[in-house]
Amino acid sequence: MSHLKFDTRDWKFILHEQYDLKQLLGLKKYADFDIETLDTVADEGIKFAIDVVAPINGPGDAEGCKVADGRVTAPQGYAEAWKKLGANGWNSAIHSPEFGGQGLPLFAMMPVFEAMNGAGQAFFMYSQLTSGAAHLVENFGSEKLKKLYCEKMYTGAWGGTMCLTEPGAGSSVGDLVSTAELQPDGRYSIEGTKIYISGGDADFYGNVVHLVLARVKGDPAGIKGVSLFAVPRDWVNDDGSTGDFNHAYVESIEHKMGINGSATCQLSFGSRAPTYGYMVGEPCSGIVYMFQLMNEARIMCAVQGSAIANASFQQAVAYSKDRKQGGDVTDLGGASVEIIRHPDVRRNLMLMKGYAEGTRALIARAAWAADFSMSSDSESEKENYHNMLDLMIPIVKAYTTDKAFRTTELGIQVFGGYGYCRDYPMEQYLRDVKITSIYEGTNGIQALDLLGRKMRLKGGSLFMQYVMELSQFVEQHKAHSVLGVASETLGEAQGALGEVAFWLSSQPRAAVANTLLQATPFLELFGDVMVGHMLMQQAVLASSKLEAKLGRPSATREEREADADVAYYAGKMDVARFFVNEVVSFAKNRARAMTTGVNVANEMVW
Repeated sequence: MSHLKFDTRDWKFILHEQYDLKQLLGLKKYADFDIETLDTVADEGIKFAIDVVAPINGPGDAEGCKVADGRVTAPQGYAEAWKKLGANGWNSAIHSPEFGGQGLPLFAMMPVFEAMNGAGQAFFMYSQLTSGAAHLVENFGSEKLKKLYCEKMYTGAWGGTMCLTEPGAGSSVGDLVSTAELQPDGRYSIEGTKIYISGGDADFYGNVVHLVLARVKGDPAGIKGVSLFAVPRDWVNDDGSTGDFNHAYVESIEHKMGINGSATCQLSFGSRAPTYGYMVGEPCSGIVYMFQLMNEARIMCAVQGSAIANASFQQAVAYSKDRKQGGDVTDLGGASVEIIRHPDVRRNLMLMKGYAEGTRALIARAAWAADFSMSSDSESEKENYHNMLDLMIPIVKAYTTDKAFRTTELGIQVFGGYGYCRDYPMEQYLRDVKITSIYEGTNGIQALDLLGRKMRLKGGSLFMQYVMELSQFVEQHKAHSVLGVASETLGEAQGALGEVAFWLSSQPRAAVANTLLQATPFLELFGDVMVGHMLMQQAVLASSKLEAKLGRPSATREEREADADVAYYAGKMDVARFFVNEVVSFAKNRARAMTTGVNVANEMVW
């Protein structure tokens, strides 16, 4: 039975009211599309997620993957769903029509990606990794590799992986020991072991193309000497036919806390017999190419987090409106009432709504920036959006996934004991979502990237550009009849964020260890402010909708109950004010704590 409850209304608001999807269609790349087509694609994708993916999510989690004789068997139902996914074009929706894709804007596809991940994160990971790997080959591979691999991967006939991590080289990729040696026929023989490889094999793949980071013998040590190789599980002949097994072995699969339907493999190359591959792009440029896939994966990580957060929120709201327990606080001796009437439950639901809808808005902004940074007809606009995306990626990835876990945990609290049991999908959501803060660069690494690199890019101008944008927003709305106080609070938080940024940037190099203690708190503070900003943008727009409909930027309970649109817009204003008051308002105190210079964590002897 499908458990997914999906909020189509909020995505329609983002696509057509907060942003204007027609602006994307004004770009040459998307000129052949129209709004009706994009809306239909979104609706069909959401329907596919609910009807096809969601029913296999719980059973797939319970069954998990199995490995025998070096091959992985995925849970029952996955093969059929995968075949339908490919046949309907969902693997390749945003990729090039030249290789079987549809060329749709990423922004327009975000509701579908959220629905797919909310319906079955473990299952849809196979698709995200395959399409990401194919896109890397498309961008950096030779014409031969593009011809051999891309269409097969985009259509789902073959799978794809990214092979970075090794037993002694996790986040420190430059420490890898996998090697590659050029052969007389132009191929490279690959030797090494890779671990934690998501989708490393599946019985529904006709073949798998592994993108493997390795060092050509004799190349420099460290990250600068790493190259990238396309290594198929089964060799692919020049005419596109599949040849012999390429000795890329699945040695084992991990038994994990969550995403049990996703095969997390240990792979060995060249351990029993030669394994061959072709270099992708130029020598010693592997990490540069892999960063494209990693940045795409980090946005998709955020989508996974936001998807589970929003699915959890929808479940919690539905449950709290149905579950009766305890009397109303104003009539404790009376009959039991729906738990949504209890103040503490309502507070939990409001926090969930703020984090879930706020991070959804955050990833929508990232997708909008990604589309314009790649496809704008103006070079200056491309650069501006590229800068915005550069600054946002570590925040989008880390903040969204951290708060997704928090949101889901709050949802379990709403369910109480039932949420802790497998009668409902909540406990699986919690187990599944935790990995999003760990893979594709742990959230601690994202914080270091933000503080150590992104804040310094172009002399700090990326950060200042965002601060100026936020400052203008606050100035425009601080006198708003309903949202003015929240706008002023947001402005104070912006000031606190700026103070911390200045303090951290002014610390001497000798104090770098002390400064980096604040990397994660700084990212969280930045995320609180940015999500508060997103929610306030939505609230201002919602107030104008109410003004047009009711003649005032507010609504009575009766008006909300009588009109779904009125209730939606009023709810947007409510959650923004709540989030700014309950979360963003603490920015000043947190900034004070972060700038004390207290260094006890580094001084502690363990």
